[in-house]
Amino acid sequence: MKKMLYLLFAGVLLISGCKTVVLEEVTNFKPSDSQQKGSIQIEWARSISLNPETRAILAQNNLFALDFFKAVSKQFDYNLFLSPYSMSAALGMLYNGANGETKKQIAKVLCMDDCTPEEVNQYYYELTKALLSVDPNTSLSLANAIWANKGITLQEPFVSLNRNYYDAEVSTLDFSLPSALKTINDWCNEKTKGTIPTILETMPPAIVILANAIYFNSFWTYDFDKSKTQAKFFRNINRTTSAVPMMYLKHELLYAQMDVCGMVTLPYANAAFAMNLILPHEGVDVDDLIADFDGPSWEKMMLHRSATTVTLSLPRFKIERKMEGLAGVLAAMGMPLAFSHNADFSAMVEGVAVYFDQVIQKSYISVDEAGTEASAVTLMAMTGSPGPMPTPPEVTMVFDRPFFFAITEKSTGALLFMGKVTKL
Repeated sequence: MKKMLYLLFAGVLLISGCKTVVLEEVTNFKPSDSQQKGSIQIEWARSISLNPETRAILAQNNLFALDFFKAVSKQFDYNLFLSPYSMSAALGMLYNGANGETKKQIAKVLCMDDCTPEEVNQYYYELTKALLSVDPNTSLSLANAIWANKGITLQEPFVSLNRNYYDAEVSTLDFSLPSALKTINDWCNEKTKGTIPTILETMPPAIVILANAIYFNSFWTYDFDKSKTQAKFFRNINRTTSAVPMMYLKHELLYAQMDVCGMVTLPYANAAFAMNLILPHEGVDVDDLIADFDGPSWEKMMLHRSATTVTLSLPRFKIERKMEGLAGVLAAMGMPLAFSHNADFSAMVEGVAVYFDQVIQKSYISVDEAGTEASAVTLMAMTGSPGPMPTPPEVTMVFDRPFFFAITEKSTGALLFMGKVTKL
């Protein structure tokens, strides 16, 4: 029977359909104002302050994150890691080049169909700025780029919007030259600090390429004692077992006990970013758990968290994944026009009938006793064409079977990365 540990975003919201449920931050777990981490004095994170409009759009956009992960997850039985945030940002830039029904469909997939273009762009600008400053002890970088083929002129408003709101690098390359491929791959390598050296093996038959890169590196707030890491068995999704290095931590953490699962929050550095790990109880099928997951149940689980002593066993793992064919996923989610001959990207390129036919995301994550390093690159190529239970005083959680995880910012609930580990 499939089982999975869910690591969902620590934060402020859950969404069911396009209805948003905004959650208040848990306040019954307050560590001291600061702590010493080696030679580093860590001040606990202050909540990100967003204006009401931006916070409401973030709540809506996190629904896209969950829907996108579910859609891609269906295509992968084994380990998966991706960044909904990276895909969302790339779609935000694409949105600025679309007109008419194409633009409406992109907005609807992002759950921003009630927003004006100004509100969409301001949302990405404000959230990016806030995420980059919330934890000086965490290395987080976000980058965007647009490359146009030689002879293609991009519309000035499209260029200005993406430079001003997304800090996008915009340039022209001769896609027929080998140097173009090297330029794009070198950009990916640089922006992900070498974790994703390349995104393309060959240049696609494109006239415009959009890309987003995200990189994250942080240490755990509470150390896993490396001397206590032991070889244990992980029960794979295909009913086999694998010997894995199982890390060990016993500490007071936020925890929620539900009738079908338990959830623990594992913070990084100053606790601005965290993993939420949700472990289905024995005998609970992970697909049934996903199918039953909705806004009210998530809200109850997040609000029910309280501090308790958790004995945690978590496997050390690494995932590298290249996901192609994401154009079909996004089309099925509700924006088919962008990938058809009827696409309207006249706000990006004038006088050329174009559409996007290739969407790729490449990802990397490494989790060990020290912390987490994670990255992702999203690339889009445009072609010319014609119920809660009481929290126990102490909990033991052993992640020795398939699990699901995410990396988020605590005070906003911004979902940066998501993944699942099903076979080690």
